Amino acid sequence: MSVQDRLSAFIARRSSVASYRADEAGRPVACVLGTGDIASAIARSLFLAGWSVVLLRDTAVPVLRRGMSFDDALEHGEADLDGVGAVAAPSAESLPKLMLARRGVVVSNLDPAVLTGCTGLPTVLVDARMRKYAAPADIRPLAACAIGVGPGFAAGVNVHIAIETLPGQEGGVVTAGPTETPTGEAVPLGGAGAERFVYAPIAGAWLPVVPLGTWLEAGSVIGTLGRLTIEAPIGGCVRGMVRAAPGGVARGSKLMEIDPRPEATWSGVPPRARRIAAGVDVALGVFCEG
Repeated sequence: MSVQDRLSAFIARRSSVASYRADEAGRPVACVLGTGDIASAIARSLFLAGWSVVLLRDTAVPVLRRGMSFDDALEHGEADLDGVGAVAAPSAESLPKLMLARRGVVVSNLDPAVLTGCTGLPTVLVDARMRKYAAPADIRPLAACAIGVGPGFAAGVNVHIAIETLPGQEGGVVTAGPTETPTGEAVPLGGAGAERFVYAPIAGAWLPVVPLGTWLEAGSVIGTLGRLTIEAPIGGCVRGMVRAAPGGVARGSKLMEIDPRPEATWSGVPPRARRIAAGVDVALGVFCEG
């Protein structure tokens, strides 16, 4: 059963529950779905605002901008994003102790059991997995305030409040109806749009040979995909790169992102993610006032 199917079944089972969770220190709990740059920026902002934050990785959504996220906590036990730490929770049972210690954002794998932990539903649930063309389930029964980030969400239909991510509208708060439909065009960086991404031309085992942050010339070898050698389409800094996948990636998957700007960086909270996180802060204020 897929994560989405499990979430839908979980929603059906818990639809009548109205007991919302605080951690053992009495702080309200926020669960954020996704471990990419936008989800991580939201989790970081909530943590700094005093929330007890659990960030949940959906293994079906590989993280590209790993240096701009907390995702590496699940690989190395800990991670840092602009001065805020994250610690990995190996199980739902370990969550309460880690949340009480407040060493940072707690990162775990997405599972319905983690959503409730031991003491009920989270006060806030934010779906920030950025699945552009998915049809999200109604997550309103899972939290006092359910927020959907990006395309596919509609306030009053599958979330209480939605957040815009369309370029030029990032962080806009939608209190009724859907967010904007994606244009399908990449946000330009240094004049480069879709050409700054490397996509898998075939399905196969992905083995990168350069680390994040590497500066490349166009045509440099960046890895192998099955029998193919993959080269950089443009020169610049490796801003994002999915982990090696010996078990294979699907055809069309994003493998790498290259930023051609001289000031390019591959770590820290990017400006767009910061604006979207600020929108979530505003949305929570709107929800509380309502």
